[in-house]
Amino acid sequence: MNNRISSLLNIALVIAVAILYYLHFSGSGKTAAIKNTADSAVAAKPVVLSPKEIKASKIVYINSDVLNKQYDFVKDLTAAAQSKQQKLEGAYQSKAKKFQEDYAAFQQKASQGLLSENQAATGQADLIKRKDEIDQMEQQLQAMVEEIQKSNEEVRRRVLDYVTEYNKKGQYNFVLTYTNGPGGALILANDSLDITSEIVDGLNAQYKEKKGKK
Repeated sequence: MNNRISSLLNIALVIAVAILYYLHFSGSGKTAAIKNTADSAVAAKPVVLSPKEIKASKIVYINSDVLNKQYDFVKDLTAAAQSKQQKLEGAYQSKAKKFQEDYAAFQQKASQGLLSENQAATGQADLIKRKDEIDQMEQQLQAMVEEIQKSNEEVRRRVLDYVTEYNKKGQYNFVLTYTNGPGGALILANDSLDITSEIVDGLNAQYKEKKGKK
């Protein structure tokens, strides 16, 4: 009986030791895994240095929509371009429409044999001459597009030159442009930073002086 009890106790002790052994090393594995994860998170975090100095940036902006509406140079360029374009397009459309009608009539008469050889040659020469004139008008319209691009560059140059001189006293770090259109980079602008009226007044004064000298 005593031998049996001793055997049972030995088995119980072995089981208990096995359980403790499992719990010890199982817990150590979880702890190590948690520690490794924490160490990885710390290692992955980028190093960010504190700023040595907080910059006091001086920033202002110009509303390009307002500038284009109020700058007399732009208004004069726009009015001249629109007038020229309307006249040229009107003449082009009128000539092109008449040419198409006359060409269709010529083709019909020629196909029906209603034209003499001399009439056919004269009519064909006339149509070729008129087609050349229409092509030249197309080239003039294209040239107008290039003129407008050059005018835009001239406006930009004048504004840039004036703002450069203006900023010699203003000493701003940034002079931005602001537009409500889809191409605008600024979503919101504080009205207190708007110097548009000052720039427009100066540009108009310069433009008035240049016009007076012509």
